[in-house]
Amino acid sequence: MTQLVVLCGGLGTRMASVSGGVQKCMLPVAGRPFLSHVLDRAVRPPVDRILLLAGHDARSVRELADAWQSPHRGELSPMPLPGVGPTRAPLHVEVLVEGAPAGPVGALREALSRLDEEFLLVLGDVLPPDRRDLWQALSGTLRRQRAQAVMSAAPASRSHDPGNISVDGPWIDRYDKGSGAPYIDRGVRFLRRDALKCHPGDSDSPFFGALAAQRGLAHWICDEPIVEIGTPDRWRHACATLADLPSGPYATPSRAERQRR
Repeated sequence: MTQLVVLCGGLGTRMASVSGGVQKCMLPVAGRPFLSHVLDRAVRPPVDRILLLAGHDARSVRELADAWQSPHRGELSPMPLPGVGPTRAPLHVEVLVEGAPAGPVGALREALSRLDEEFLLVLGDVLPPDRRDLWQALSGTLRRQRAQAVMSAAPASRSHDPGNISVDGPWIDRYDKGSGAPYIDRGVRFLRRDALKCHPGDSDSPFFGALAAQRGLAHWICDEPIVEIGTPDRWRHACATLADLPSGPYATPSRAERQRR
């Protein structure tokens, strides 16, 4: 089995002026909750299990988990994986609600017993790259480098934020938010569960910083525009960017679809 884990429990304090208390990844973008767009991109074969780590406004995340349907049902994996056959098994979606805000890595620690030995991790407020082979690209990097984790990275010029990643060959050798480094965390990671037992920290900087310092964090460079909803202005940009993409099966029609009618 292959597992996708989505972090979707943050308070989203920077989004308070537009969220009205709603979980930020549930804000509408192009007629659908942003989390729907995240799942549409991240849930590609061979993913067959989804774990949504919720917190604030967990009820709306549960409702989406019940209603969402993958637009990629019936697809086969673009590349065979060891021990994973070309099956079309139904997706299993689980929502786990944290007892109190624990930080992104802290939420993973709380969910440790529900995590696979290896898993794909995405952020609920950052759109993953539109790659059919996303799982294969990151898991392949993990195995080739014998790393404990892989982090997708983009040139800092692709982001509104300062770069926080510097690299040395295939490795991330520094993870430091706000450092002005040449690359930035793209919001997609691939982890071995054991990495959570070996390195400290409940937030990104101490945990991934420790992994980087010990040559345990490899990188996968993805030079694509970053679409995220961390601030009101970025949410409005995401709305404009995704407005012309095809809608899901039960979504409000996109702007282009409405113009054709």
